[in-house]
Amino acid sequence: MKEKNRHISMKTKTAWRKNINISDVDTFLEEQRQEERIGTVADKSDAELFMSETIPSSATKSLKNARKDKFSAVPKYCISLENSSKVQDPIVKRNRVTNEAKISKRTSQANRLEQKKLKSLVANRKSARALKTGFNKDIWAEEPVPAELKHEWFPEHVVLHHMKNTGKPLVKVAESTHAKPNAVRNVEIPVSGASYNPSIDDYNELKQTVVDKERKKIKHSEHLDRVVTQKFLKMSKEERESMVLKEMSEGLFENADKNVANDEEEDSGNEYSAINQPVQNKKKKRSEKNRQFRAVTRRNLEATTKVELKKLKDINKVKELSSELNKREKGVEKKRENRAKRMEEKLQKPGRVAYMQYEEPEEDFVEPTELADSLRTLAPPKSLVADRFKSFQKRTLIAPKKHRDGIPRTNRSTLKKWKRYTLSTHKETP
Repeated sequence: MKEKNRHISMKTKTAWRKNINISDVDTFLEEQRQEERIGTVADKSDAELFMSETIPSSATKSLKNARKDKFSAVPKYCISLENSSKVQDPIVKRNRVTNEAKISKRTSQANRLEQKKLKSLVANRKSARALKTGFNKDIWAEEPVPAELKHEWFPEHVVLHHMKNTGKPLVKVAESTHAKPNAVRNVEIPVSGASYNPSIDDYNELKQTVVDKERKKIKHSEHLDRVVTQKFLKMSKEERESMVLKEMSEGLFENADKNVANDEEEDSGNEYSAINQPVQNKKKKRSEKNRQFRAVTRRNLEATTKVELKKLKDINKVKELSSELNKREKGVEKKRENRAKRMEEKLQKPGRVAYMQYEEPEEDFVEPTELADSLRTLAPPKSLVADRFKSFQKRTLIAPKKHRDGIPRTNRSTLKKWKRYTLSTHKETP
């Protein structure tokens, strides 16, 4: 140890620990650890300490032998992983298996596990091959949620969390994806009056409905003729031109005369006259301000008293208010029922899938003179293909179409019969 520095106090133990020099002790311990790792010179043999120079038997190794040696040798990047320390194992008794019976048992277990993995792989390949060939089971019939999770103690978020973490997540699909657009039946049963041999009452009922529809159509056409067609007057070409000239020149000459008269008036009057009167800044007196303040406080007091009086009146009107609330609740309930009823009726109607709306076909009504007495003399009222197309349109499976004047759009030879117009735009080019 070095001598004590005269400028450092060594009174306490902490000062001794802080200022004492133990480098010689550290050096000795480091050398001892180094000998434990590498080993002492006395313990090593002469062959390890000394090396005798010998002449090689062959001048150089062949390239093939050198590659073989490299293949069997330890790679250079693994040298750092080798344990080169000579320190003894602190745990002398390790859990090493030396019994041959135990070793054979463990090897047999490993072999059994490998066979089991091979069997599972073969089964998976067979199932994959079966899926490629065809489906042997209905995947939609299987219930994704197991039976043990269908309990009142398992809420929905717990079931979703469990299924997600077990590898079988539940995918929420909107109800509209599986819902039908409407509740129209695929094949509608015709009315009893359209039978080949109907009863008199059913036939008369069908006839009355057909007559009512025709009257409604006639009434609508008469209404259009009355409010549209008859409103346009018939006139000759000369009368129309004179009316257009009169309308387009309306007010031109009167405005010119007025402009001349205004110019003359402006020239005659040279004096300046203000249009708006000058504004004067008249300040209010103290008495007027006090009067205004008292009026505001009086209005506020009247409003508060009015509110308090209304509260007292409402207390006395508890029965009337309760009856009014009950009446309002009944009205809301009735509106809800009517809304549900309208929604049910809407489901029975066809939806809109294109620019054109669906039109109901005419009733299959047969005149009394054309009624057949047997199926042999019965003539079909309409085509079955047309009926199916109308059914598809009503169920919104296809869009309703209507050809112009009965001309199909695909027939190019008849397109010249149509009148075509060019729509003028702001980007017209000459």
